[in-house]
Amino acid sequence: MWKILEQAAKNASVNASGYVNSVQEKAQTLAAAVQDEATTLLNSAIGSTRSGPVDEILYEELAAYKDFSAFFSAEEHTHEITRAVDVDSEIRELHDALVPLELSYDEFWCRYFFRQQQAEKYEQERKKRALVDGKKTPPEENLEDEDTHSVDGQEDALAGDYEHKPEGEQPPLSPPAGQRREKAESGDQEGVWLLRAARDAERRAATQWRQKARDLHHQLQETKQSYDEKEKKALKEWEEQLQALCDTYETKMAAATMQIDEARAAGYDEGVRESQAIVESVKQKAEEDLTRLREDISEGVASASTDEKVALLTKEKEELLKMLRAARERILELEKKETGSNTDKAGGAALAELAKEKDLWRMRALKMKKLKDLVQAELTTLRQQRDADAAAASSDTPTTTQAGGSDDHSKLQARMNELQTQLANALAGAEARTREAYEKGIEAGKADAEQRAKQERDLAFQEGYKKAQVEATSEMGVLKAELGMFRAFHESAAHCADHVGADNAGLLDDSLDDISLAEGQALCSPTSSVSVFTDNGKTDFSAAEVPKASDDWGEW
Repeated sequence: MWKILEQAAKNASVNASGYVNSVQEKAQTLAAAVQDEATTLLNSAIGSTRSGPVDEILYEELAAYKDFSAFFSAEEHTHEITRAVDVDSEIRELHDALVPLELSYDEFWCRYFFRQQQAEKYEQERKKRALVDGKKTPPEENLEDEDTHSVDGQEDALAGDYEHKPEGEQPPLSPPAGQRREKAESGDQEGVWLLRAARDAERRAATQWRQKARDLHHQLQETKQSYDEKEKKALKEWEEQLQALCDTYETKMAAATMQIDEARAAGYDEGVRESQAIVESVKQKAEEDLTRLREDISEGVASASTDEKVALLTKEKEELLKMLRAARERILELEKKETGSNTDKAGGAALAELAKEKDLWRMRALKMKKLKDLVQAELTTLRQQRDADAAAASSDTPTTTQAGGSDDHSKLQARMNELQTQLANALAGAEARTREAYEKGIEAGKADAEQRAKQERDLAFQEGYKKAQVEATSEMGVLKAELGMFRAFHESAAHCADHVGADNAGLLDDSLDDISLAEGQALCSPTSSVSVFTDNGKTDFSAAEVPKASDDWGEW
């Protein structure tokens, strides 16, 4: 009995160790198969082994590379590029060899960082698979431990608990080998299914993330396109508003320019009126000063500086006389130019000269204003000196001094009256001559323009009439020649020719208005098929329908 039990225990131990070994071998085989399948899938996804990090993009990587390159910018990775070139000699050599002969700078680094991203992605997937494999491996080991412990427990039970039981109640020495194999195969198949399900889930998740990235990229492109359209629309509206503002500004500038011109013209007239008012005020104040001087002279007040003042006034009088002579000479020159002007150009020059003369007289009016101020200042000085001299000479003024002072004052009064009269006459004559010359220039220009327009109209009429007469004469000759050619075979042609030759005067007005010389030349051409009895060949008969003309001696 003990031998049987010992033999059963040995057989159970051998069977258990065989089962454990078979489970370990199947697990190793399954792990190798899974690893081979993962390696195959990885190689199929990555493609052939690459020799460098910037090789050509494969077809299966093209979509991912396009998505990556759409968001890549080499300027954002400047520090990483510098570190890669400094640290990795292989990258530096590839960069020197390929850029810019085969690849551009951006293309080279775009491929490099795309490879780096793909490598990181594959490394993360590998780690995930390792974690999944690590999570699934312990249950198999626990299963092996449980099997081992169960076998040991069975041996102990066989050795202790069941040794005194009847043979019918004792359990079997070891489970059947077929059931163990089926359990192991079902566990292996379940592990493979779990691995495949996990891999499919990862693939679906990656596909979903790629699709989501593509959708986001498309949405970003649509948003960018709409933003560009809105920006273009806003730019167009801004340009339209700017153009409208420019047009408004130009309109306002034109209106302002017109207002400035009108104001300038009004200012010229206002300046003339102001200068006239200044001259009148100067005259009035000079008369008032003369009245006061007469009163002072009648009172017998002498002035020590009367001779100097008289000399100064004499000098001013000579200057005014020179200005008056120059104005008279200028007016004479303008009158000569006005009488000798026969063209619009001369009239325009005269008008320009008149405008210059007008400006000159305005300047002279301003100068007269300055002279008025000087005279007023001089009169003020004379009053002050008169008061001082009157106070000094009130004590001892001899009779001879009073007589000499009265003579000097009478001379001064006469000269000032003469100067005032000449100034008034010069101003009035200059103003009258200026207006007269301006009106004469305008009238001469208008008359000359009307005369030239009339001459041009007459000349154009004569030329047109002569041209029409020449054309009518030539066309009449053409018609006569044509009628002479057809006189032999048409009975009414002779009558028409006689009628046309008899009355040529009325044809110029009525009958030959629609006939041109070019049509007559075409009619007399040897190759012309147009007849004088048709409407220029529009409804003429063909050559086959027209009978040939002939005379008694044969054909023409």
